[in-house]
Amino acid sequence: MISYRKLAMRVLGHSPVSAARTARRSTAKRAAALALTAALVVGMTLPAFAQDWYIEDGDISISAGETGNKVTQGSTTKENDTDTVIKSKDSSTASSNTVTIHADEGKTVNVTLDNVTINVDEGYEHGYDPNAYKTAVSVTGSGNTNIELNGNNTLTSGYGHAGLEHNKTDDSGTLTIQDEKNDDGTAKGSASDTTGSLTATGGYHSAGIGGSDGHDGQATITGGEITATGGNGAAGIGGGAGDKYAAVGGDGDVTISGGTITATGGSLGAGIGGGAYGNGTVTVTDGDITAKATGNYGAGIGGGFGAIPKDTLIGGNGTVTISGGTITEASGGYMAAGIGSGYQGLGTVTIEGDAVIKNAQGGEAGAGIGSGTYGDSEIIIRGDAVIENAESSANGAGIGSGQGDLYPDGDGMVIDLTVGNVTIEGNAKIENAKSGSGGSGIGGGAVGIGNVIIRGNAQIGNATGGDEGAGIGGGVLGTGDVTIEGNVTIENAQGGAGAAGIGGGAETQPDTEDTRNKVSIKSTEAGSPNITAKGGGVLDENAPLAGAAAIGSGSVADGATEVKSDITIEGKVTIDATGGGDVAIGDSTNGETQFSGLQVGTTITRRNAKGDDVSQPGDVVREPEKPAQPTVTPTEGAEAPSTGSVEVERPVTVEGLYVTNVLGKQITHTCTQNGTTLTIRANGIVASAHLTLGMVRTLKAQGVKTLVFTTLLSRSTTVSVDALLAAEPDAPDEMAVVWTHTGPRAALTIGGADHSALLK
Repeated sequence: MISYRKLAMRVLGHSPVSAARTARRSTAKRAAALALTAALVVGMTLPAFAQDWYIEDGDISISAGETGNKVTQGSTTKENDTDTVIKSKDSSTASSNTVTIHADEGKTVNVTLDNVTINVDEGYEHGYDPNAYKTAVSVTGSGNTNIELNGNNTLTSGYGHAGLEHNKTDDSGTLTIQDEKNDDGTAKGSASDTTGSLTATGGYHSAGIGGSDGHDGQATITGGEITATGGNGAAGIGGGAGDKYAAVGGDGDVTISGGTITATGGSLGAGIGGGAYGNGTVTVTDGDITAKATGNYGAGIGGGFGAIPKDTLIGGNGTVTISGGTITEASGGYMAAGIGSGYQGLGTVTIEGDAVIKNAQGGEAGAGIGSGTYGDSEIIIRGDAVIENAESSANGAGIGSGQGDLYPDGDGMVIDLTVGNVTIEGNAKIENAKSGSGGSGIGGGAVGIGNVIIRGNAQIGNATGGDEGAGIGGGVLGTGDVTIEGNVTIENAQGGAGAAGIGGGAETQPDTEDTRNKVSIKSTEAGSPNITAKGGGVLDENAPLAGAAAIGSGSVADGATEVKSDITIEGKVTIDATGGGDVAIGDSTNGETQFSGLQVGTTITRRNAKGDDVSQPGDVVREPEKPAQPTVTPTEGAEAPSTGSVEVERPVTVEGLYVTNVLGKQITHTCTQNGTTLTIRANGIVASAHLTLGMVRTLKAQGVKTLVFTTLLSRSTTVSVDALLAAEPDAPDEMAVVWTHTGPRAALTIGGADHSALLK
């Protein structure tokens, strides 16, 4: 930029000269230059020098210039202001003047609020037209705006306007609220650092920060101490109230990467996210956040109220990703989730990284983390995330879906189930997940299905269902489809009265013959599960519901047909199961479920409600004792082998080998050896021979090359010892080898993996 002195000299036809030559300039010429300079200044805007702008002096308008901001207040305009600071002369007294910021496409406006207090709330003085009221600070344009916070700032807007307003459109830029510098302009990084703050309050139907009445809202917060309160129908931070008939407005797009945030939504709005009839998209990577929906139907963090005015859901969905920071509290309103969706919306929640959720509290019929009433959920919790408490006050899951629907249609009762899809993996830790009543701790809400996957190194402290809701699985009237695999620890999965600890909720009746509570528990390369589960007891002294299984199905009223359980346990597991009734693992229809072929080290402990041991064969698999003598020994009195060329078959004993029937109970078997061939015989149609790779290695060392298994109704099958050992050459000695004949069919597994192709 050219200086006034240089400009004057050019007009006079001269170039700038040195100080010595200037001293010799004639008095007349110097006077002429000064006169011309004064003439040029008259009627022109002022040059680019930083100055403070006081809000008491009038409304302030800011836009992006070439190298700074263009600032206008009253009759004064400055071009290219590179450090625009707005202040109050007396921050204890609110000004009724406003700030308008506009950034054109490709431009960025940087503004500092320094102890500014603005209050333009006039109540309902101008009726109910939002255009008649003011906005404390309004941000518009396709470009971006950054607002730095110094000191304590308070913005209060009028009817229909956000405290700090940024209406998101298809071509709008971003609003970023930051606290990058100390109040004196120095860089952060010392004990004397200061924190700028902002308190923003929206008018009717408008967010504290974000959208105004009938508009979507956007905000990015990277620092500062933020307190935002939305008006009736709006989010604290996010969307204003939408129009359900026109299907416009209400959505909130919020990103938080730092700061201390307290956000309170108005009725129908989320604390952070969507306003009434709006969806909420919220991303948190850092910061300390408290978000509350004080009214009904809005999530603490996520979606606002969702309605279906024309057979299509308007709003309610909550898409929330939290990868860092701390959620001190997220409280949803009635029928809404603490974190996730509002009423009727889909709750899509990812919690990962090192995020910490101290308390996610769903309103009645809403999940702590997941969906509101009548909403499904898609939840992933992974990484090193920690959930200290996720709870529904009633009828929603602690983590999962909100309440489903149950209503008569003339032909009977219609059950409209919600679905809670929950995956917990990595090193994630859930300390407490709980439903007040009807819902599961993790899975489905009341009248809800729970589809739950827990794997990796995940840890679950307490997963507690409310009355008739499973600890992990389905809510009342809902089935559970639960997969647990790897190095998972579940310290307590407690079903509510009549519901399973892991599996189905109470009063779940089959719609089809294939309806099942499906539970799969298995070890993987990551490790083996360690689970404690307890079934719920009777509902009360006068209730017809019996106690439920620890793992399996819930109970039903007298005369109803209970949903069966389909339970798979594989590999090495440690399970402590205490039923609330007669069955620990299974269902009342089929009783206790038995398992065979489990790996060495497996311990399954079963007790019924009375404390009786109801363990089954195969529940405990111990390491076979290694005898001092060879494991293959001639049976006493057996004929000695011939010294000729023809081998003689002789009875032998293979210590540690046993054979079970179809029920998993041990049955009698014999072993004989003829030369290098060892034959196992069992008198059963369905029979399984159980060995370990260590036993096979010992047999090979003793000269055995071929194994033969013979049962009723089956041809003998043969396997080469070398081929068997080569299939899993690096596997430990304790790995299980299970050889099964089912009528004419034969199968061979090593460590649970199918190797039937080795059989001949």
